[in-house]
Amino acid sequence: MILKRPIVFFDLETTGLDVSTARIVEIACIKIDLEGNQIEKHSLINPTIPIPKEASDIHGITDDKVQAKPKFIELSKSLYNFFKDCDVAGFNSDNFDIPILVEEFSRCNIVFGDWEMNTVDVYRIEKLLRPSKLSDVYKRYTGKTLEDAHSAIADVSATLEILFHQYDGKEEITPEEMENFYRLKKRYDLSNKMYLNDNDKVCWNFGKNINKPIEDDMNYVDWVLKQNTFSQETKRKINDYLNSIK
Repeated sequence: MILKRPIVFFDLETTGLDVSTARIVEIACIKIDLEGNQIEKHSLINPTIPIPKEASDIHGITDDKVQAKPKFIELSKSLYNFFKDCDVAGFNSDNFDIPILVEEFSRCNIVFGDWEMNTVDVYRIEKLLRPSKLSDVYKRYTGKTLEDAHSAIADVSATLEILFHQYDGKEEITPEEMENFYRLKKRYDLSNKMYLNDNDKVCWNFGKNINKPIEDDMNYVDWVLKQNTFSQETKRKINDYLNSIK
């Protein structure tokens, strides 16, 4: 890769799948700086709520394992500084990891993503090539079995290794080019609920008003702003855009 800024690969394990209610129980990151050095950051996190059994059955993290671990708010400033001014990458990160991370930072009154960044979703790149789950993708590219699948550090390490295989022989490639490869629309918010069209109008990327400028239906805007299922970052970006066109 040719990097214009450092890039952070990360993976989360959580209490559930609902972006508005899920809490992080484990985070693992690998940052690659402009010299190619890799810096790891990994922590179990006390989510402050019980971890449902169905979640523990997947990632193996139970209440007793995180009881004495730091809460997200205690790690929030150092994590923010670790990500600050970096591009961000993960596996299915557009739909899951980034929105949940944004919500956790919002609860700490920290705006995540308030800098220019590219987001590289290795899963979405792989879906265009050959759709499959992480362990199968890893096996196909490396010939190895992914040990400790659903362990955050194993998953994020495998994600990084997969990306290197995807772009093997293409040394002059940037995260921006990777993102543009699979993203047909110019992302406006980190949860990908909106995009910028060719006229720089912010349009919906889902629902009954998909592909329509958001200001065309203010009742729908009001509905989105009242729903807990949309991230605080998405709502902030809506208000920022509407204020800019007044």
